[in-house]
Amino acid sequence: MALELNVDFDEKLEQLAKIPKPIRLAVVVAGLVAICAGYWFMSYQPAQSKRTAMVARSQELQRSLNNARAVANNVPGFEAEVAGLQRDLDLALKQLPNKKQFEDLLQDISTAGKKVGVTIKSIDRDTEIRRDFYAEVPFEIEIEGSYHDLARFFEVVANLPRIVNIGRLKIDVVDETRQLTRLKVTGMATTFRFISDEA
Repeated sequence: MALELNVDFDEKLEQLAKIPKPIRLAVVVAGLVAICAGYWFMSYQPAQSKRTAMVARSQELQRSLNNARAVANNVPGFEAEVAGLQRDLDLALKQLPNKKQFEDLLQDISTAGKKVGVTIKSIDRDTEIRRDFYAEVPFEIEIEGSYHDLARFFEVVANLPRIVNIGRLKIDVVDETRQLTRLKVTGMATTFRFISDEA
């Protein structure tokens, strides 16, 4: 069955012409507003949101690029800083001997005593106290000598490349003559040992 559409366009135009002009204008304006609103919500606004996100991403990438360039331009400075930190670490490790170097330290103390005329009677190592990355290594020391020799001994020990703290001193007179007073000093000396991964 065929469907026939008999639309008389001339008649429809005449009917539209009979509608008052302000109503026709209002319908046209409403149609244009609907088209514009559809375009705004369906096309322009999503595109604008996407553009804003892309601009923000572009700025973020530019900041990352600028940071990377700054780092690349400062590589010599960073290398110099790392070298300085390595020197500081090496110096700290000299001041914090490991187990092998601790025996060398005791030898340095004995040599210091001989140089200034102090007799080292005994050096007895005590139980070490472990800390985070180092251990305190206390040892009892007993030395004899004149007042001035003992003062020079403590000065030499203070100038050793490794840290040695001497405290809790007890001083007794061993021998006293008109020319010389010989003193016996007992006390606790403490040095520090670096705890390596193996220790």
